[in-house]
Amino acid sequence: MEHTEHTTTAVHTSATPTPSRTRTRTHRWRRDTVELAAVFVSVTAADLVAKVVVKGHDGPVLLAASAVALLATTLFHTWWSHRQHLHGPPPPPATEIAPTALWRVRATAEDSPAGLARVCTAFAEQQVMIVSMQSHPLPRGAVDEFFLRAPHALSGTDLAALVTTGGHDLLDAPTRIV
Repeated sequence: MEHTEHTTTAVHTSATPTPSRTRTRTHRWRRDTVELAAVFVSVTAADLVAKVVVKGHDGPVLLAASAVALLATTLFHTWWSHRQHLHGPPPPPATEIAPTALWRVRATAEDSPAGLARVCTAFAEQQVMIVSMQSHPLPRGAVDEFFLRAPHALSGTDLAALVTTGGHDLLDAPTRIV
């Protein structure tokens, strides 16, 4: 019977750690330090209780009190180490959302690498959100159908101008959906 040995070599692509790796190492270091501190506190409390129980007459009461103290320490440590997971990052500050209207826009586009990107950029500059988009291929180019959520201040003419500025040709006038 032959014995073969497999070796695995790890290849590191950079000499300096990435920011996420550094953050993970710092987080592990903090967590390990807190856990070690909890162990020292627990051992110290147990030693103190053992000495009092041996020398005192209220042994069972002190043992129960130490068990409660250790349980409270464990619960606090668990809460402390998982508080980020429970609460998560703070929510972003609230921004005012302008009233919007839903629109359907159909336009033809030539096959070009940045044609759709130009239209999307034009929409984004005017705070127009693309809710849905479908592209239907043609022999030369495509028909793009957009469902947009646009501010009430923008009219169908404004949306048509955005689409044509982006390099598309309208098939029909933008339709406001109620």
